Amino acid sequence: MSLPITTAAFPATVIIRPAEPVVLTPGLDLILPCWNPSGQWVETLIQHYHDVVTIMGKVPVQLILVNDGSLKNFSQKHISWLEAAIPGIIVVDNKINRGKGYAIREGVKRSQHAYQVYTDLDFPFGVAAVKQVYDALQNGMDVVAGERGEAYLRELPRKRRIITRINRTMNKFILRLKVNDAQAGLKGFNMIGRDILLDTTIDGFLYDSEFMYRAGKRPRIRMAGVPVYCRPGITFSAFKMKLLFKELRNYLKIVAGPKTV
Repeated sequence: MSLPITTAAFPATVIIRPAEPVVLTPGLDLILPCWNPSGQWVETLIQHYHDVVTIMGKVPVQLILVNDGSLKNFSQKHISWLEAAIPGIIVVDNKINRGKGYAIREGVKRSQHAYQVYTDLDFPFGVAAVKQVYDALQNGMDVVAGERGEAYLRELPRKRRIITRINRTMNKFILRLKVNDAQAGLKGFNMIGRDILLDTTIDGFLYDSEFMYRAGKRPRIRMAGVPVYCRPGITFSAFKMKLLFKELRNYLKIVAGPKTV
């Protein structure tokens, strides 16, 4: 069922390019990277946003959408629809594709609240997982990571399942990460974690591993994982060999980087 789209009397969105200093206030910034979204993604996002607002209760929620150089299905028309339906949405419209890590950092730079959570545009783990991460932050954690268990691995195509197992093994024995799953696209953090994430440099797939590695090297940092499960109907993309070789170079950069932060 399609959601009705109305026209806003005044633009609710500020499309920001240069980063500006922010003062963090109580509440949650929800950061979503976006690249070539498919189908009726605007209507789906509006529904997910309202579901998040409902489950968060009285907690202020600021949605920050970052377009990472989409070549299709993202236009001013889509932005206008979102402006009309989501109060105060911030859209960061990057015209050049730089990678998910870059997009996440650009969104975090516009954050305004004490806590930030980022996840994928289609909310692969559902909206309840956002509240779960937020609650862990409220309970004193600095960085919280969604952790996908064995059930997730069984759902993956064979090639991607092998790659994921290898990545987890390398993260455990080489990077010695404090979380079991670095690559789940759901993370939350407070001001301490925010500063660490903004200090990362990898633009592509392994930005998550770099973030978890740098966070784990901080003394006295409080990190936790929360179990997450894919909602029904999620499809998994395939990895091209060219991308894998590029990310292998990024992995070596993490290993060769400074051991203290």
